[in-house]
Amino acid sequence: MKTIAADARTEREIREIEEYWAVEAPRRYPGWSWMKVPEHALDEIDSYHRLARLRLGAEPFDWESPLARLGVPGAVDCHSHLEGYPETPGLVEELREILDESGIGHIVSLPLYKFWDTFKREVEAFLEGPLAGRVINFVSFDWPLDEPRFVERACSHLDEVQRMGVRGVKVHKNVGMTVRSRGKVARLYDTRYKEIFSHAGRIGLPVLIHYGDPFAFFKPLEGNGRRRELSCFPGWHWYPEFGEKEYWQLQEDFVRLLEGVPETNFIVAHLGNYPWARIDEFARLLLDYPNLYCDTSGRMAAIGKGKMLEGGEERSRKARELLTRCQDKIVWGTDILPTPRLYKLWAYFLRSEQRNIDYTWATFYPGQGDWLVDGLGLDQTVLNKFCRDVARGLLHLD
Repeated sequence: MKTIAADARTEREIREIEEYWAVEAPRRYPGWSWMKVPEHALDEIDSYHRLARLRLGAEPFDWESPLARLGVPGAVDCHSHLEGYPETPGLVEELREILDESGIGHIVSLPLYKFWDTFKREVEAFLEGPLAGRVINFVSFDWPLDEPRFVERACSHLDEVQRMGVRGVKVHKNVGMTVRSRGKVARLYDTRYKEIFSHAGRIGLPVLIHYGDPFAFFKPLEGNGRRRELSCFPGWHWYPEFGEKEYWQLQEDFVRLLEGVPETNFIVAHLGNYPWARIDEFARLLLDYPNLYCDTSGRMAAIGKGKMLEGGEERSRKARELLTRCQDKIVWGTDILPTPRLYKLWAYFLRSEQRNIDYTWATFYPGQGDWLVDGLGLDQTVLNKFCRDVARGLLHLD
């Protein structure tokens, strides 16, 4: 129930973000209609934006601040989803204007629902449009593992799309969790996965893999810091079918996969979904395995976590240390519909040391948790590597 009162200006801003995610975004981007918040949730849950501004004391954001420019010429957004853009009149041209305005040189498009010939048609459409050469397409599969000669067919498909300019493979979280073979879940290190990923590496394609989900999604809802989010999207809550034991099994399975395919570069999405309390363990993995990289897409709220409604911890210093220590192994991505405000907010978060930032425009409605974020204030050398150089090397853009 939206019970927190606000002044007229704040109410306008709150309505703007709520209407964007609840109405405008699904209308303009039909491939993302799954993210529309159910009506009952809109009625029962205050938006994060309202809470951030009125109970946590976040200041209105200065969209014209010089720090709201990334300051990295030719930056690469290494994690986005542009499926369906070529089918929507004017949307690719609008995206070009957003990227130009925001100083983004390339953007990686990771498919969600289009596979095989349907995927190839979308790649061709991008190649014929105003963003030819700037949209970097990754290929994915629907994983019919028990189909005769599936591995052979998949490897042949990789050869074909690589010749079309595709630069990588995207693996969704259903792999290792719900994709079945002969009635059982096929583990991440299944021989068929390894054969396909090994072939990808041999032809120069990195594998961007999202396995598992945030640790909180494997825990009970009671006392869960992501309760607001999971209440809106209950399908994201794996518990109790998958609990903490299954979560750590996935992490172990991934290491077995990584060790079994040393010729292929793996980019783990979302910092490997590692719990922050054990992020040093993940950093050691990054440094120990030459073929392991990660992105921070969709994780501004997690790595910048600051002021909370109750208790809390400040993570920005630790996050800055992590990005500095592993500066050759981490790439930047957004995982959200590209908008000018998305890129301005990320720029300000990465460049400034401002405390108590409202992260609204860098997450799905209604927000990931009841806290504000603190800016990281990254060194320019680290910023350049994070937002451009590491990705350019992995994607062979140099």
